Amino acid sequence: MSAKELLFKYKSLIIIILLFLLVFSIRAEAANIGGVPDQMKSYYQDQTGLPYFSEMDSYYNFRLTQDLVNHGYLGDTKINGTQWDLHSSYPAGKSAEYPPLIAYLTEIGYVIVNIFAKVPLATVSFWIGAFIASLAVIPAYLLVKKITNDYGGITAGLLVGLAPSYFAHTFAGFFDTDMFNMLIPLLVVMFFVMSILANNFRNRTIYASLAAISMLIFTLAWQGWWYIYYLIIASAVIYLIVNKYIFHLKPKQSTEGLNGRLAWFNDKPEVFSLIVFLILSMILMAISLGVTGLLGALTEPINVNQLQAAVQTTSYPNVYISVSELQIPGISEIINGVGGYLPFFFGFFGVIALCLNLRTKKEKKEVPEKKTRKPRRRGKPNRRRKEDTETKAEKVIIKPDIGDQKRNYIFYIILFTIWLLITIYAMTKGVRFIENFSLPIALSAGIFVGLLYDYIKDHVSNTSYQTVVMAIIVIVVAFSPVATAYGISSAVVPGTDDSMVNSLEWVKNNTSNNTIITSWWDYGHLFTAVADRPVTFDGSSQNSPRAYWVGKALLTSNETLSAGILRMLASSGDMAPLILDNYTKSSGKSADILSSILGVDKQTALTIMTTTYGLTPEQAQNVVQYTHPDNPTPDVLITSSDMIQKAGWWSYFGSWNFTSNNGTNYQYLTAQMNSTTVNNKTLLIGNNAVVAQANGTSISAGLVNTNNIKTNDTNQILNQISTELTTGNGSLVIQPHKLTIISNDTITQTVVSNSSQYSILLINQNNTYISVAMNKELEDSMFTRLFFMGGAGLTHFKSIYGQPGVMVWGVTY
Repeated sequence: MSAKELLFKYKSLIIIILLFLLVFSIRAEAANIGGVPDQMKSYYQDQTGLPYFSEMDSYYNFRLTQDLVNHGYLGDTKINGTQWDLHSSYPAGKSAEYPPLIAYLTEIGYVIVNIFAKVPLATVSFWIGAFIASLAVIPAYLLVKKITNDYGGITAGLLVGLAPSYFAHTFAGFFDTDMFNMLIPLLVVMFFVMSILANNFRNRTIYASLAAISMLIFTLAWQGWWYIYYLIIASAVIYLIVNKYIFHLKPKQSTEGLNGRLAWFNDKPEVFSLIVFLILSMILMAISLGVTGLLGALTEPINVNQLQAAVQTTSYPNVYISVSELQIPGISEIINGVGGYLPFFFGFFGVIALCLNLRTKKEKKEVPEKKTRKPRRRGKPNRRRKEDTETKAEKVIIKPDIGDQKRNYIFYIILFTIWLLITIYAMTKGVRFIENFSLPIALSAGIFVGLLYDYIKDHVSNTSYQTVVMAIIVIVVAFSPVATAYGISSAVVPGTDDSMVNSLEWVKNNTSNNTIITSWWDYGHLFTAVADRPVTFDGSSQNSPRAYWVGKALLTSNETLSAGILRMLASSGDMAPLILDNYTKSSGKSADILSSILGVDKQTALTIMTTTYGLTPEQAQNVVQYTHPDNPTPDVLITSSDMIQKAGWWSYFGSWNFTSNNGTNYQYLTAQMNSTTVNNKTLLIGNNAVVAQANGTSISAGLVNTNNIKTNDTNQILNQISTELTTGNGSLVIQPHKLTIISNDTITQTVVSNSSQYSILLINQNNTYISVAMNKELEDSMFTRLFFMGGAGLTHFKSIYGQPGVMVWGVTY
């Protein structure tokens, strides 16, 4: 067999390998954490040199995988046969009945690689997402190649494997279930399409069964699996109706028939595929999920609209509105998420092109293969004559069944139209669903490129030129996704660093096992994985009353109230709010009661509840056992620099108004100040609009009102700022409500203007000033007093450990 024949025989395999290597190598680039300067990289790596995971959900998946490896099931224990996680949502914990495929596959990979070398579980977890996600190019290529040709398949493989919205959640170091969200739906669709296209019932059964098995695997991978299930059913049913009542096409004929009771399917082969898929998938999923779990999942579409609701049924705020992935995307964000304008528009053009292909085409005449003459003399064969012969031989066309081809195109049109509509609707519920939209748009774009080849063949006779033109088209379409994907992977910054990890390891090694950690929810999964301590608030409990109470504990200026909130959450979780809701039938009134009693002693709390709020002594006693326990659970509070930027959200939830169902965003703006000399005085300027100036032994500061700048003359502006800071009069500099100055562990606070809505904090670090501008509601907040003021003057919070940007506080009651 010649090299050319060998390449032709294994062409598809070679293409698949090259596609996989390309998309995997781009994902692997993330391991170099190119977004971090070389001199800082060790700060974002563990002791083995492995970068920390890129986001916090990875730590939740890693912890569950550790559980599976250590004791054979997810979570910490089993309660009544249910796997239970005691680290999350403490003290009640939560079910660990989580889609387990990510843990199962990682454990299998961990066992396999450790046959050959000793590799930590964290390393396997770091890489497996990039490997699994890159496999999506295989079904993408095979499916679109089946529909069109190699050019379409290659395009689809690249667009699917490198779709930015998918790639951004599946590069090396991103250990989450997104890795399955292209691969497994593709397998379901590909196998079902193959079943529809099959010419005999044996193959129909095999492919429909493989689609059902893939559906089972998807239920183990992602909780949103049901959308692809409904897609298959809807597409098949509509296809059958359209075929029979609109196009009046005869049923597809099989090469072999069924006998007995199954003979009814002989002229309904597509119905056979659908029924095999439905019955087998329902049986498999019922076994895996249980009948109740299956029915619950199938009714999940009813709950999709709740994602954007501002409040829950209890009137507590819905934290999901603060999650970036659940913000509604704009059109530019969608286009960028699928890989740019060409993949986006080509995706829609693909459906249009399929519709145009429904038109009856003129059949091309067959060109009979001519016999080649034997050369007159021995020697090197005539290359030109051989190429001409091969070209003409390639022009031999086997006539397709026009009815079958039309049926196939009808099915593709229905499938991709419904798929696009479902995912377009899903995008109205959050940015995260751009990833799901990317799959049908990428496949359809590949189909359009594949169908373009037919047009190119009709207008370019030279096969070499055809190849060049198609190669250019594929490169142009795939360029943006490839470039964007590389840009993402080469600019990765891990989601945490040594400061946080060292702090958590200190908590693990220096606190009792029953110590609870409280902080804002974002890092909760990291806390449980590294510190091995339960948390009150994390990504699994974010949509609960705890969002309000943790936000309030950070926002309030009342130290005893803040400590009381933390005591309640650490000792009894949501029990007190829920019991009060049952008594008052009003979450707002319950919150008022708790706000009144959590900062006082038990006896005072009992008196307030019975005299002010009309609770019975029995009800009041029932409440205080959760708010003022005799033996409160040990608790630590972690404040960190990331919470400065997140202040808008924790203050929004902490200031929640249960009557108007909204809160208020309060913000910090921090900046290092630069100095300049104006009129022989040192003027400090920050890019957060804060300006300050020493006036003898005192410092005056304010915020520049940029709307009142009337000139472009920098010197004139600086002179006016300096004058207003000196005199305290003018319209360019806004005086703060309160000015706080921290210098050499000394804190001075001065109320400057009672009418101002803003406050300023200046921190002198080795004669370098850091300025913090804030809403005045934050000036005495517990977060400000803890993080910026180091807990000065507090009695219930004691600093027990610190690293740059991270502070661990022991809470006493």
